[in-house]
Amino acid sequence: MSKFNHGLSPEFIRQLAEEANKHSWWADVLNDPKLFVAVREEYLNAYWRGHSLFLVKPGPKITTHVKFLLDPGLDDQVPLVEREFRIGELQERGFVSHYEGPKTLTKMKKASGLFSGLEKTGCHEIEVNNPEVIDCEIAFGGTASSGDVGDKKGPSRVDLACLERGNGKDARLVFWEAKHYSNPDLRAEDGRPVPVCDQVKGYQKYLSDADNCKAVVDSYTKVAVNLVAIRDMGLRRPLSPLIVEVGTGKRSLTLDPEPQVGLVIFGFDQAEKVHPGWKHHLDRLKSEFKRVVAVGDAKGIRLKL
Repeated sequence: MSKFNHGLSPEFIRQLAEEANKHSWWADVLNDPKLFVAVREEYLNAYWRGHSLFLVKPGPKITTHVKFLLDPGLDDQVPLVEREFRIGELQERGFVSHYEGPKTLTKMKKASGLFSGLEKTGCHEIEVNNPEVIDCEIAFGGTASSGDVGDKKGPSRVDLACLERGNGKDARLVFWEAKHYSNPDLRAEDGRPVPVCDQVKGYQKYLSDADNCKAVVDSYTKVAVNLVAIRDMGLRRPLSPLIVEVGTGKRSLTLDPEPQVGLVIFGFDQAEKVHPGWKHHLDRLKSEFKRVVAVGDAKGIRLKL
């Protein structure tokens, strides 16, 4: 099992700084406060509503998914003749083939948004509205449950990593699993285990291992350093002072001996909130989790505790 390792090398950071000075796609990403830049192991993702619009590796080498280049402005009819769609013209102009600045980025966001469900959209709102969030969609090797990663099955991913004030000059690293109200993993009848509880226990087991804990803390210390450097390139999404202080060496990052993994629930209205059936499930979740945040509109969720 490979060790958890997030962070970018100084050389890659230098390449990104040069790219920002070119007023290129990277400058547009930095200038968009609604995009979430996530640092991985010597690469990064620029996320919009749960989808990576850009995957960036050293060079820099940039890729995107083909479905994000479908022109969302298409509105013509395509003839169907003897079981054949006549797509000759569509092949010529159906895709965005040239990056032309912010207007192209807007098209890519619109196209990718067509593939975002309620949960991905809500998680994204939490990410961009909480400056304390340092990472999203975090895969821990060896976690027990499995979940969808793109179109493939892979290790389950905890949704959010966040910083909060610890003891003294420490900053505490905490994680959050985020679920839409409609997700059946929040419910179980007849005394059966609630699926989300087993999922979170897998994360806690992984993080409780001393070697894994050290690797995660070391990684997110590097990520904080990287994010401060990226902020200095012009990143408009605000960074929490805690991330900045860890990134500049003014605070140490810690993970509790009993790792904190909370639960965020969103996407319900007032009638659903007070429904007796839901209150029963919510009470059970609160008995299982030390931290439960339940807010109807994901835009209103604040993780700063």
